[in-house]
Amino acid sequence: MRHVLIVSPHRASRELLLRFLSEPELAVGAAEDADAALASLASTPPSVVVVDLRRPDEDHPLFLALLRKRYPAQAVIALIPGSLRIFDGSHERVLEVRDDSAEGLHRLLSALKQAVGEVLAHHLLRVFRPPVGQA
Repeated sequence: MRHVLIVSPHRASRELLLRFLSEPELAVGAAEDADAALASLASTPPSVVVVDLRRPDEDHPLFLALLRKRYPAQAVIALIPGSLRIFDGSHERVLEVRDDSAEGLHRLLSALKQAVGEVLAHHLLRVFRPPVGQA
């Protein structure tokens, strides 16, 4: 089963993202801080980590740096005010979704769900077709 880890220090955000991303074929978990997220990564590596950066938190830059250093190929989607930063394990892109209204939040969440699906599909391709010399 594919696993998604949500990282957010804000309980309401974690619960919203848990409900929004939950699907029968996905195991969606959540961590409230960097320590809990890194412990979860060590025990059960997820297919993708979703980090909610929409509210300032001093631990997030450090967490993202540690994540990149310890797990350089880990897929990460960061929710940033007005955009998504999507790293699929090899390439990074930014998707702009600027709008502070309720409609803007809906577009951001819809874009997040689509990005998670794309990253999970990319993850499956890496699992079933590893790069030459790594099989």
